[in-house]
Amino acid sequence: MRLVDPLIVAGVLLSVACGGQSPAPATPATPASPAKPDAKNDKTEKSDGVVRPITDGQLQVAHYATRDGVLGLVLDRTGARPKVRIDGEKDITELTMEEDRFAGERRGWYLKSPDGKNVLYLGARGNLKIFRGRDDLALNSDKPAEPLPAATIAGEYKRPKSAYDLELEALTPLGLMKHSASFKHEDSGNLAKVAEAFAVATPEMLVHITDVGSKKASWVPASKHIGNVIQGLGGTVSHGPSDEKWDKTKPGIAKFGGILLPMHSEYNSPNRLHLHALQGFPPALAVGTPGIVWDVDGGTVVFVAFDGGRYEMSVGEGKVVEPGIGPQASWPAPLQHALIDVDNIRALAKGNAIPAQVGTDIEAADDAWWSCMNDQWKKAKTDLDKVEASQVPANDKWGKLGGIRKSAELAAPKTCEPKKKALDAALTKLIEARNVERLGVFEKAKAKWK
Repeated sequence: MRLVDPLIVAGVLLSVACGGQSPAPATPATPASPAKPDAKNDKTEKSDGVVRPITDGQLQVAHYATRDGVLGLVLDRTGARPKVRIDGEKDITELTMEEDRFAGERRGWYLKSPDGKNVLYLGARGNLKIFRGRDDLALNSDKPAEPLPAATIAGEYKRPKSAYDLELEALTPLGLMKHSASFKHEDSGNLAKVAEAFAVATPEMLVHITDVGSKKASWVPASKHIGNVIQGLGGTVSHGPSDEKWDKTKPGIAKFGGILLPMHSEYNSPNRLHLHALQGFPPALAVGTPGIVWDVDGGTVVFVAFDGGRYEMSVGEGKVVEPGIGPQASWPAPLQHALIDVDNIRALAKGNAIPAQVGTDIEAADDAWWSCMNDQWKKAKTDLDKVEASQVPANDKWGKLGGIRKSAELAAPKTCEPKKKALDAALTKLIEARNVERLGVFEKAKAKWK
């Protein structure tokens, strides 16, 4: 005997009691049919009866239409490159997929015709749209379709190379590190290794600075790459221009274009000496300066002149170097730049480009100023503590405390002046020694490339 659902019975009785008619029995829902595999999958896959929702982007070939049904097309992605035929048009156009990325994340793909026009856009979430005139219209698959025949408008779109790309392509093969694995990034500041590089360089590797390169070149004595790792050392010399003009007749590092200046003197605050550029330094690297491209590091060209001077230039906006070195009579004078600071010396020492002890001695001279200034603050603190412990009125105490701090701030730089002079002397000694070595490198290059 078939059992009757008590809920149905209760519903009928309630309807009669209320004077209504009995409702028609509910029609059971028809089970969804499994998606029918396409002909290709019939041969390779078996259906498991599971209905899987898919995006428009997952269909390899299908007909699509705009949501108002006015425009339709067949997109076929079964071949090496997609093809499309717009309803009512005879041409079948081959498309090239170009990735669309933003902030490192893939947003989708532009599907471009051979002439570079955007035809379709396939989003990373599987959405599809078509570009028509000034509109981009959303598409949805409305029916299956057969693969399209051969394209009538065929060809792969290749984006034209930018000036940046072309220059990078021209410069990269010139790099010394492309020709010899025995040279490293940090060797570009090592004068002994630079001399070796010039000895093995071939004529096709030689270049000279152009007008564009002259404007772009930055004097960077030491590489930031040390042991294949980018260090927080090296870089351009100077913490900004000073108020004084460059006078090459002055002693010390002033004749090379720099001046040591302390940080703002404030009681109980750390204080370092910084190398600042005198007005007029650095001069532009002279057009025609001969040398080699040491490496092209990303978009930065590392150029090493025949005197061992190391420079960096960004790629783009014109050629920074050109092949050839020209006659020696046209070469600019060597040692156009020589100023060097403590950070670059640290980098040179760590990269074994100068004796380790030289680096240690200069760092010690740099630290001596730091220690001297801290000692002045300690002495001032002793006096401040005595005032704080005294029984003088608050107003008098406040005035005395401020006076002690101000006096310390004025006196400390003068007291520590000998430490500044010692660091200036150490820097000058290193620069002059390197200049002698650089001139030797230059003379060897002249002798080789007569």
